[in-house]
Amino acid sequence: MNLAALLLALLCHVQEPLPDASVGTTRGITGTISVLVPDGVLRARPDLALDDPLLVRIAASRPLAEGGHMFDLEYMGTEAGTHDLRTILVFADGRPIDTLPPIEVQIATHLGLHAPSDLDMTKTPPATLRGGYLTWVAILAALWIAVPAIVIIRRILRRPTLEVPPPSPPTLADLLQPLVQAASDGALSIDEQARLELLLYRHWSQHLHLDMPPHEAIATLRQHDTAGVLLRAIEGWLHRPHGHDQRPSREEINELLLPYAAIHVEPTT
Repeated sequence: MNLAALLLALLCHVQEPLPDASVGTTRGITGTISVLVPDGVLRARPDLALDDPLLVRIAASRPLAEGGHMFDLEYMGTEAGTHDLRTILVFADGRPIDTLPPIEVQIATHLGLHAPSDLDMTKTPPATLRGGYLTWVAILAALWIAVPAIVIIRRILRRPTLEVPPPSPPTLADLLQPLVQAASDGALSIDEQARLELLLYRHWSQHLHLDMPPHEAIATLRQHDTAGVLLRAIEGWLHRPHGHDQRPSREEINELLLPYAAIHVEPTT
């Protein structure tokens, strides 16, 4: 086969409708098509902008053994319909692109005519800060605050309630002390003297098992080795001459009340 016959065969092959309207893609999504060019180098039109309705890119070109080149084109359109890629292609040497047969592709859509693109239908909706990251930050912050709060609350609940013990009843010495002090100062009234004798009578009548009227018991206690010490001291203070300045010290009074310091009694009226 001579060179003229080979070129004729290649020309007849080029004149066949390579791509047809069944070749295509969806709006906003890249499609691919391969075009056989017997002679020349294809380029995308230099005046194309990103917002043009149809864009094309030469992805690759490879020479063929029988001559010519196979060009792999990537295209994307935003207007539905059938488009001829020759409208956005040129030869690198400036020859008319009409020497190539139509390179038709179909741009389809699944949306309305005025929808900008079908691209959103193929993408997973991006996670927003409000619904994603910030939500997790809020959850982690709540846990960070809740953990120590729970620990503190549990410690408070576990802490035993301190019960304040009731005040201990006064001792017999506590009840006798103001009366004895008044007697040492010569200021003991008749009612206070009766109260003092009643306190001593109640204690010693139970302690010594005395079964007698109070006035008889007081006379008996006056002679007792322990009970009589305080009674005799009080009578001495009450019967000393008026204006006598010798008074017992606080230590002497505390010593007289020492036998009664450990005896807890209910106060009497």
